[in-house]
Amino acid sequence: MKITLICIPTIDEGGLLSDISMHFGKAPYFTFITFEDGEIKNIDVIESFGKHKGGSKTPAEIILSSKADVLISGNLGSKAVSMLRDSGIEVFSGASGKVKDALKEWKSGTLKIADETSCDEKDC
Repeated sequence: MKITLICIPTIDEGGLLSDISMHFGKAPYFTFITFEDGEIKNIDVIESFGKHKGGSKTPAEIILSSKADVLISGNLGSKAVSMLRDSGIEVFSGASGKVKDALKEWKSGTLKIADETSCDEKDC
């Protein structure tokens, strides 16, 4: 049995129908999807209280504490990419649209793996 926890920064609490937040650091919500043997088993949405919103953790630290295996994001900065990858999280960037669409891309292997040059500077 293979269980994967995926995190996707989103703009609302809409679960699979939520739009992906294009700015990782300012995402108002994080949608967590638990995949077990290729099927969605659970969806949790949490409000982000990161440093941009007066919280004590960076968005990357929130993801690290969640025990997520995968992050699928629109854009994110090189510092976040390094921190997450160094902690063993697979990081994908360039996602847009709805959460359900990004999941389909992830399952089909068409999402781009993020690296330190993945960020479009005007969006990060």
